Amino acid sequence: MPQRKAPTGYDQARLSTTIILVRDSDQGLQVWAQERVSTMRNYPGMTVFPGGGVDHRDFPAGTWDTSDLWTGQPVEELAARLGLSPEQTHAVVFAGVRELFEEAGTLLAVHGDGTPITDVTPYHQDRVDLISHRISLTDMLTRRDLRVCSDLARPWARWVGGWKDLHWFDTVSFVAVAPRGQSPDGDTSEADDAGWFPPQLLLDGWRHGLVRLAIPTWAQLSFLAQFPTAAEALAGADAADLTPVVGDPVDDPRYAEYFTTAWVDRIRPNF
Repeated sequence: MPQRKAPTGYDQARLSTTIILVRDSDQGLQVWAQERVSTMRNYPGMTVFPGGGVDHRDFPAGTWDTSDLWTGQPVEELAARLGLSPEQTHAVVFAGVRELFEEAGTLLAVHGDGTPITDVTPYHQDRVDLISHRISLTDMLTRRDLRVCSDLARPWARWVGGWKDLHWFDTVSFVAVAPRGQSPDGDTSEADDAGWFPPQLLLDGWRHGLVRLAIPTWAQLSFLAQFPTAAEALAGADAADLTPVVGDPVDDPRYAEYFTTAWVDRIRPNF
């Protein structure tokens, strides 16, 4: 069977996704973030959320159908919210679930009977096999009698752009609360460091030259910093503007601080 091509999004940009994982803490709302290794082709050394590009593995085998592997908000309703086709929507949700599990070991899925997953230990080998491309997320869900639950991740933002002169990405971001009983980890070759941080701390680190942020991450952290709790962040997602932000919005007053700050890299000045 020929390999299915990854779908494209806005103006033929490659579809991709990020998951903004949040939790409540004694310090208030925290977000899971990771610093990409300097050898990455896209956004090296940047602090980012887990995520990546959509590929052919993010579709069920054969005729497109979500009935056996999807639960929660119907894909057609979510597609209307995102301004994407149902097929594109299926792809970005599956890619987000897969990438988060590969990079942070957190699985936004439920058992076949709808009960939550509170222990991902039994799925360690599945994670290894996903990372090595030996299986697809569809394979894992089918074999383990699991379902992707669209209610666990709320649409948050949509940005279209690229790193320098490389390929452009149409990136849909979702916000999700860390599932009870699951703890994300930094066990990924794509990041030097990872952990939980208050959004404002990351923004302050950027202002002092200690955290590298691309404009989409900076913008999403700025929006997230408005919410004191995870529940309020999820409620905020329901009102989020999902109009694609295309390129560098230098004239948009919402992002004026980012583009007018004379940012100095104090981590490795010659990076």
